[in-house]
Amino acid sequence: MIKPLVFIFLLVSSFNISSASMQDMDHNMHHKMHHESMHSAKMHGPIGLMGDHFHKKGESMVSIRYMKMSMNQNYLGSSKISDLDIIQLPNPSGMPKNLSVVPQEMEMDMVMLGSMYAPSDSITLMGMTMFNLKEMDLKTYQPMMNRNVLGQFSTRSSGLSTINISALFKIYDSNGSKLHAQLGIQKDMGKNDLQGQALTPMGTYNSIFLPYGMQIGDKSNAALSAITYTKTFGLWKIGGQLKSKLNIESDLWNFGDSYEVNLWTQRDINNKSAWSLRLKFQDIQSVDGFNQNINAPVQTANPLNYGGQIIDLGVGINIMLSRGSIGLEAYRPISNDLNGPQMGMNWGMQAGYHLSF
Repeated sequence: MIKPLVFIFLLVSSFNISSASMQDMDHNMHHKMHHESMHSAKMHGPIGLMGDHFHKKGESMVSIRYMKMSMNQNYLGSSKISDLDIIQLPNPSGMPKNLSVVPQEMEMDMVMLGSMYAPSDSITLMGMTMFNLKEMDLKTYQPMMNRNVLGQFSTRSSGLSTINISALFKIYDSNGSKLHAQLGIQKDMGKNDLQGQALTPMGTYNSIFLPYGMQIGDKSNAALSAITYTKTFGLWKIGGQLKSKLNIESDLWNFGDSYEVNLWTQRDINNKSAWSLRLKFQDIQSVDGFNQNINAPVQTANPLNYGGQIIDLGVGINIMLSRGSIGLEAYRPISNDLNGPQMGMNWGMQAGYHLSF
């Protein structure tokens, strides 16, 4: 388990140069490095990162990001499982005795609107609003006997999901090395009692409360924290980020606390573009609490069947424009250990546009 409030970074101090001529040379080189870093495509990290950089006094930035995730495989822990495996599992909500509805595919689309403003060289304020669209296809099986497929159906939900506000605090910025911390709060605005039509194991269509994963939100408040380090040297940039989201207030239930580690490297392709490679580790807890109205014979109705440990590998590119920059990143999981049965991500991508002024 990652400890979200304990972060240790080792920094190497710069050498002191005594002669006046060497000081002038160092000053010129530092000015050149700063100028290049401010106008390099790697001035922003991979587009999938949030809060990876801070600004100087008076600078502002607005951004829009689009993110998509696709899922089409069920897991139990780290093993892939079939529909036949799932419908043999007990149904904790009661009748029928076994699970009888199995998710087949899920698509998640997110649009994020963000802004940043630096009232001083030491503090950058950041805000973000997220909108979600979720679609899931499912199969319903007979509850007993030969367990044949009765049919398929789909559910859908959309709406405003979360709003968060954070402050980034500069800790260190010298010789191409940057270190800053983030503290913030997230308000979940999404509806947590949405209903939809489902094909029941009895062969009828009924209106049910959608399972937790198809709800747009959980009506919770959460504390956000992160610490980020980057080092630029020549054409290359490396970075590391540790972050957490911890629930501090909720309604009947809330999505679990999460901890995340990002490690990435970037390299300039030319003076207008840079590629990136990112490794992301997530430790996500299961749903905390429950809604007694969510009781369908499907794995997603069980709050324990959420979260797990996931490692993703992403490849991206940033491109400078005459006004702002664009980024694109695609990623896939290289390791899943999910609290199952549960659907795992097949692939994801994120695209975005930054405009600084």
